[in-house]
Amino acid sequence: MVWNLKKSLLIGFWIAVVLFSAPAVAEERIDVTFINPASTESFWKMTSAAMKAAAQDLNIDLEEIALPERNHLKMIQLAEEVVHRRNRPDYLIVVNEKAAAGRMIKAADKAGVKVMLIVNDLLEEQLKELKGPRQIASSWIGTLIPDNVAAGYTQGKWLIQEALKGGVLADDGQLHMTGIAGAYATPASLDRVKGMEKVIEESSNVILKQIVNADWSRQRAHDVMNGLMRRYPELEAVWSANDNMALGAMKAAEEAGKRPGKDFFFSGVNWEPEALKAVQEGKMVATVGGHFLIGGWGIVLIHDYHQGKDFAGEGLVFRQPMFAIHSGNVDAYLKKFGDQNWGRSDFRKFSKVFNPELKQYDFSLEALLSERIGGTGGR
Repeated sequence: MVWNLKKSLLIGFWIAVVLFSAPAVAEERIDVTFINPASTESFWKMTSAAMKAAAQDLNIDLEEIALPERNHLKMIQLAEEVVHRRNRPDYLIVVNEKAAAGRMIKAADKAGVKVMLIVNDLLEEQLKELKGPRQIASSWIGTLIPDNVAAGYTQGKWLIQEALKGGVLADDGQLHMTGIAGAYATPASLDRVKGMEKVIEESSNVILKQIVNADWSRQRAHDVMNGLMRRYPELEAVWSANDNMALGAMKAAEEAGKRPGKDFFFSGVNWEPEALKAVQEGKMVATVGGHFLIGGWGIVLIHDYHQGKDFAGEGLVFRQPMFAIHSGNVDAYLKKFGDQNWGRSDFRKFSKVFNPELKQYDFSLEALLSERIGGTGGR
């Protein structure tokens, strides 16, 4: 009897040792494929870097299929190939570039592959067909997009404020500006333009001369800007849907003898390194961004969903705010994160699986920079 008791106690001791020495979260690896629509562009490089850093932290095998340019037909073809191959991934991450995501979502749903939509939401006509996540296409688990209307508004506010402060009013006492939009039928561009139009409606002394599309291209924006300056010699401010186009337009203005930041004003979106430098040098008013981190946040949501922590309680569509970098904060940002090395960050701190005490996801840039999230995660 005594021997049996001792034996039971010993067995119990070793069971406890094994249990308490095991990892806090034991997980299977997850296979995720991301179709990058424009891998050579700075924004998509940053998005990919954040996604890879998060995947490394969260034990995810991430495959990136990189397209050198925005070929929406090729994106659809690749998505269909991925979901039908023998070793297909558990999850597919897609972007609605030039309205390509609708067909990609339907292909994934038909093949039984879960899909996450990031950066660009579906267009209105696409939403009429697919409704939203987990409705017509049940495999479409969620959407994570930036608040592009607010981004367009914020950069417009900074542009108008600084141009007026610079005293570049035309003879009629008005500030004359133009907008350079991105690609046709791309939600990010359409929504940013809505934000710009909203801030102009609120401004009594601003005249919007014209909105032109430059397909996100620096060279195209450069060429378009030459035409705009000939057509509107009174032009003094240029709003652009991304930094790439702002930099192209700025180059054209400089070639025409204009002085950016003094008699001609520019703003953009993306926090591209060249744009941040232009802000630091006073040539560009502001660049609004931080949304490249959506790649990392999407990985966090997929990880938690796969491990049984469904994010549906907080909604199926997440809208991430963006922030303006301007002359007042550009130096501090570049000093701390100028190298864009997101591998130093621990994305496990944002996971509810690793941090059960988290009541709500906080996908703000401020949370990442200040490391306000606590919990068990850590390198």
